[in-house]
Amino acid sequence: MNPQTGHTLNIAVQSLQRDDLVNAERLLKQALKMSPKESEVYRLLAVIYAMQTDFILALKMIDKALQHNQKNGLAYSNKGNILRKLNLPHEALKSYDKAISLDPNYIEVYSNRGNVMCDMRRYEEAIESYDEAIRLHSHYGLAHNGKGNALKKLGHFNLALKSYEAAVQCDGSIDYAYGSYLETKMNICDWVDLDFHLQEFRKYFIESKVKANPFYFLAAYDDPEFNQLLATRYTQSEHPQLLNLGEITPTLKNQKIKIGYFSADFRDHPVAFLTAELFELHDKNKFEIFAFSEGDHPPGEMNLRLKKSFDQFIDITNQNDQEVAELTRAMGIDIAIDMGGLTDNSRMGVFSLRAAPVQISYIGYLGAVGAEYIDYLVADAVAIPEKYQTFYSEKIIYLPSFQANDSKRRISEKIFTKEDFGIPSESFVYCCFNNSYKINSKIFDVWCEVLRSVQNSVLFLYAENDLVRNNLQTEFQARGLEKERLIFGERMPYPEYLARYRVADLFLDTSPYNAGTTASDALWAGLPVLTLIGETFSGRMGASLLTAIDLPELIAYSIEEYKNLAISFATEPKKMQAIRNKLEENRLSTKLFNSVEFTKTLEAAYIEAYDLYQNDLMPENIYINEN
Repeated sequence: MNPQTGHTLNIAVQSLQRDDLVNAERLLKQALKMSPKESEVYRLLAVIYAMQTDFILALKMIDKALQHNQKNGLAYSNKGNILRKLNLPHEALKSYDKAISLDPNYIEVYSNRGNVMCDMRRYEEAIESYDEAIRLHSHYGLAHNGKGNALKKLGHFNLALKSYEAAVQCDGSIDYAYGSYLETKMNICDWVDLDFHLQEFRKYFIESKVKANPFYFLAAYDDPEFNQLLATRYTQSEHPQLLNLGEITPTLKNQKIKIGYFSADFRDHPVAFLTAELFELHDKNKFEIFAFSEGDHPPGEMNLRLKKSFDQFIDITNQNDQEVAELTRAMGIDIAIDMGGLTDNSRMGVFSLRAAPVQISYIGYLGAVGAEYIDYLVADAVAIPEKYQTFYSEKIIYLPSFQANDSKRRISEKIFTKEDFGIPSESFVYCCFNNSYKINSKIFDVWCEVLRSVQNSVLFLYAENDLVRNNLQTEFQARGLEKERLIFGERMPYPEYLARYRVADLFLDTSPYNAGTTASDALWAGLPVLTLIGETFSGRMGASLLTAIDLPELIAYSIEEYKNLAISFATEPKKMQAIRNKLEENRLSTKLFNSVEFTKTLEAAYIEAYDLYQNDLMPENIYINEN
């Protein structure tokens, strides 16, 4: 490298360190004219293009860097990062291994290698890579954080907490570390200092540029504005809008509107339990429907049922985001429905490339995803009142009721008794089978107050593992209640799980993340659900469902009203029976479980959204009235 090239290169690096990408690129192109075979110039250009999310161009540049210097270990590491962003984990792993062979003491590459191992679900091997990075540098926070992620996936939550703590202690500015620490505590109901940390995290997040996965915080903050900020920062970092494929060329209107549903949950999963009949009921004279499935799902009963519902069922697990987006464009998909949002294994990267002219978020993530390329979010007037529209980046599709339901849910004919679950026969049974991360100390305090006020009452919960069970038992007894009054249910086949609801008397909803599928399950089985309405979509979901089944008496508007209603339903048998009778009358006569009418209203929304596009109009809020 000649001295002039070296000087220009140094100035470019300084610009890059200041995030002045425009000047850095200009200087590197000057250096390239002076030294057209200089590997480091190509490598830094690749870094810039990767930062600008042009990963295809970044890959071309990094390959040129390696063409001119095949012993550039840093370039191989950069190439691994680019390939990982392109959803090519096996190729990324080869690049990381090559980088390690050239420089066995390169700390960062071991951590990056662990990340791609996690992508491939090879968690034990990932931990080995993270441990090697930590061996080389015990205070390397990124490796501690990555190790925490792998441990959590393996179900070693206490060990994961220690790794996240170590990451935060090493470097409090590491993206995701503090958030992952908190979401892990929420998942196992470890509430020691949790409220304090959630307050601190909120302040720190607002003041800094740190990022966190927003999903679990829907269960922590009843604040649509803050939740939008969490989602927007996450999406802009992890799934920014990409222009690699250019704009979609307008075409003539198809005879049938082509709808593509994207999900990692075409299997025994709450999303599938809700939507299975929707796919079956779509009007095949007006629509062609396609499934784009992420994940290797065993051919269970639900998976087989779903495959029969679609015109085509396409496995996209082994295709990168750009390949999938190119496929959907070639197929002429008119409307792409993201059923995952900001949850595990979703394919937001496909939507960031604009998979279809109209892109809609539905059912999998109950909140704003903060992406300019998601045009609509399906909701209803209870879930998102008009005054809250400002907290959603999407335009809202207002249906009479937002949640699809499967009226073919099969309840087992098996008749359970309370004694089958170790519950005294004369007990009043409060239950909640929501996921553990939705249970917090505030709602648990109220549940315990209710139990203290209602003699012979018990609380029937679901615990994913012994850690959750033990933590909840500890919290229960710390509130002065006998451990025998806290009952835990095991995972059961879906028809038997539905039948189990019939041993309970009242479902107590969580807040600020309400029950969704579990609430519909309980109502379908004939069990009343008491909810506490909040401010967010996820915190108003229970109220939406109860409005749809015409049971507003079960919606509480304050924590005190929630507690008093829970007590009164147990202590006033006539009131409880009246609610049960009304639920039985309404179950099949109101809109919540009217799958045919729901499908028609959703299809009407699809048609209106597509017509706006065809008329070259911007997305706008869509209001669909009942037929």
